[in-house]
This record gives sequence, C-alpha cells and structure tokens, in this order.
Amino acid sequence: MGSHEGILKNNIVVVVKGVIENKGRILILKRSGADEVAAESWETVGGKIDFGEELEEAGLKVSVEKLLFATTFFTDPHRQIVLLTYLCRAIDDQVILSEEHSEYMWATRSELYDYLPQTILNDFKKYNVIDTVEIIAKQYELK
Repeated sequence: MGSHEGILKNNIVVVVKGVIENKGRILILKRSGADEVAAESWETVGGKIDFGEELEEAGLKVSVEKLLFATTFFTDPHRQIVLLTYLCRAIDDQVILSEEHSEYMWATRSELYDYLPQTILNDFKKYNVIDTVEIIAKQYELK
C-alpha cells in the first residue's frame, strides 16, 4: 500500500576495458577462484567505473591510444551495460594484481585465442581488435 519497494530502478553500468599492449603482447588477467562470476576465466584489464574513479589499470601507467569499440547489452531487463574498450600502451610490464585476479600474462596473438573466453574473442573479431593492435604495435617498432 503506497510502498515503492517493488519497483525496479533502471540501471546503466559503464564498464571500461583496456586492451593493454607492450612489445606486441596484450595483458590478460585470470579471475580468482573466489569470483562469483566466471571464476578462473581470463579477461582483459578493466571493470566497472565508479563515480569519481580514476582510470588506473593493474598498477600500470598506460597511455590511452584510441577507442577500439563501444557496445551495449542487458544483463537483465533493468540493467544495461555500456562497454567501452580502449587500446592502451604500457610503458613497463610490471603488473600489480588486486585480490580479484590470481595470475597475469602478456599474451601473444595465439595465446589470446587459447585463453580468452569465446564471448570476448567474438567481440575482438567483430571489431577487428587484434589486427588493429598489431598494426599500431608495428608502427611503434618502426619508430
């Protein structure tokens, strides 16, 4: 009677991912076994951005090169994810893991295909991510 508790609020969550390149390899992280979602699976760096939060990735200083792709999807009818995936360059390769991740790897192109989940690989394929990374990495090698 007059209570609004039953009404679900629509919620947009912004997730920023970094495809972080160093010497032609991409940083991927393994989620810890304690994770409720996708424990032990590999992913690129990033996550939900909380209001006022600075962008810092895995303790690395990175420079943001370009937006690779933006996509949106619903995890339930009232929760929409806006996913922004940026290409970043890391100056060094010393990674500091948070408790959310148990391992990291600077992956070659073939290792990305071996380790990353199909959903991520599908997006990478659709938006030509790996080719873009390789082209930009080569440009740096030529300089």
